[in-house]
Amino acid sequence: AAGPTIHKLLSYTKPDAFFLGIASFFLLVAALGETFLPYYTGLAIDGIVVQKSMDRFSTAVLVMSLLAIGSSFAAGIRGGVFTLIFARLNIRLRNCLFRSLVSQEMSFFDENRTGDVISRLTSDTTIVSDLVSQNINIFLRNVVKATGVIFFMFSLSWKLSLVTFMGFPIIMLVSDVYGKYYKKLSKDVQNALAKANNTAEETISAMKTVRSFANEEAEANVYWQKLQQVYKLNKREAMAYTYYVWSSGLTLLVVQVSILYYGGHLVISGQMTSGNLISFIIYEFVLGDCMESVGSVYSGLMQGVGAAEKVFEFIDRKPTMVNDGSLAPDHVDGKVEFRNVTFSYRTRSATQVLQNVSFTLHPGKVTALVGPSGSGKSSCVNILENFYPLQDGQVLLDGRPINMYDHKYLHSVISLVSQEPVLFARSIADNISYGLTSASFESVVQAAQKANAHGFITELQDGYQTEAGEKGAQLSGGQKQRVAIARALIRTPPILILDEATSALDAESEHAIQQAIYGDLQNHTVLVIAHRLSTVEKAHNIIVLDKGRVVQQGSHKELMEEGGLYSKLVQRQILGLE
Repeated sequence: AAGPTIHKLLSYTKPDAFFLGIASFFLLVAALGETFLPYYTGLAIDGIVVQKSMDRFSTAVLVMSLLAIGSSFAAGIRGGVFTLIFARLNIRLRNCLFRSLVSQEMSFFDENRTGDVISRLTSDTTIVSDLVSQNINIFLRNVVKATGVIFFMFSLSWKLSLVTFMGFPIIMLVSDVYGKYYKKLSKDVQNALAKANNTAEETISAMKTVRSFANEEAEANVYWQKLQQVYKLNKREAMAYTYYVWSSGLTLLVVQVSILYYGGHLVISGQMTSGNLISFIIYEFVLGDCMESVGSVYSGLMQGVGAAEKVFEFIDRKPTMVNDGSLAPDHVDGKVEFRNVTFSYRTRSATQVLQNVSFTLHPGKVTALVGPSGSGKSSCVNILENFYPLQDGQVLLDGRPINMYDHKYLHSVISLVSQEPVLFARSIADNISYGLTSASFESVVQAAQKANAHGFITELQDGYQTEAGEKGAQLSGGQKQRVAIARALIRTPPILILDEATSALDAESEHAIQQAIYGDLQNHTVLVIAHRLSTVEKAHNIIVLDKGRVVQQGSHKELMEEGGLYSKLVQRQILGLE
């Protein structure tokens, strides 16, 4: 099972074929140089012991020195080039994984915790590139070296070589069993680490909540428990490694004793020189090191393969909802129709969030969605943004289903401002022009003025170049909302969605923004979700949702006269309290 994964992983190094060629050449040179060293060691000993010639001894030592210098030089270049190749592999893997992640449907992010996803993007890709690069380098070096060593061993004594290789099948069997077990264990470790990362990410991102409930110690204990799960698996890894080293080491010891005993017999009987025996013994030690390295490489590769399989699982994942629409008309009127829409989230498919919902958003008009919490208001927004597929019904834009429109085009004509707007750790100007390839500074300022944000931005030390901080942490809630509104208005979108977009603003700021939006209604279809009566009562049409159904529809005056849920919401002031 590991073979296809390693092959697939190596296929990602195809752009580096030139570098691989250089690395392979120097690997071959270094390995061959190292392979000749024991042979010349034997010649040097025979030069003194057998031939008693200082010239032969000196020649052998000189060749050994040149071989050692040459192989060291080649090994350095080989190691450097391999490091470069696998650094490029790491970057390539992360890029492919991230591109795959951002193309997934929204349900994917509902089903997978942020910590798990980030763990694959950071921890797993690093393990893959580090372990695989390190181990493939070691593996190739030792395979080439072992091939040369075996050739020299048979040339020195085929009888002694057969004795040597009797124990190797046992070592290979032990390595295979250990490698398979280690691969499974590696996957378990990565899963446990992902859970620990998720806990840490969740706690740190919600630090204000943790601090407000004085729950730091409990959160630290939860994280500690997750780390203990990782440690338990690490102990199993350590135990497996102990057994592996013990069994392979014992087998090697038996082989070495057999070589010494039988080799001594061959020297005494005149079938072998003492120099050749010493060369053979050195070769046997070198071969043992090679086999041990290949064995440990196998377990390391299995660990890397375990992480690689998790990475490829996300890279190869095809989104279940593909944005393959192609419609991109020069103009849209902005008429939106919900026709008998039924919808449920994949994470809770048994619960229908919207049931047979129908309503229309008219161009140049403000439509408000109201209702108790959980009535389906935000789900209507998610559907209009084409974030999720419908169970039944249609959402039409100018008479055509929204999934027929090109993805980029659809989101250029629909702009959303949510209650908790997300700003990026970039300048305020970059946040306002987010997603636009070319937006002039003048258009950024105009949008900020409409959103009543220009005043506070110019008072900041660096003005529009001020960094917003992670998730806009450097700005207050109201400031973030105004920047988010400016981000929507700069696009002059035909359809504008305000989902509790002014909840953190004071009455004066809200009034200024409403004037800017409502004063330019001929260019917008506006959908407002709000609890404030001052925002809702100005809408041309109010749609009341309850338990996923439309229960009332009309103007503020009409609905108050009609009574029903809307009237109760107003009378009980739930609109202001929810």
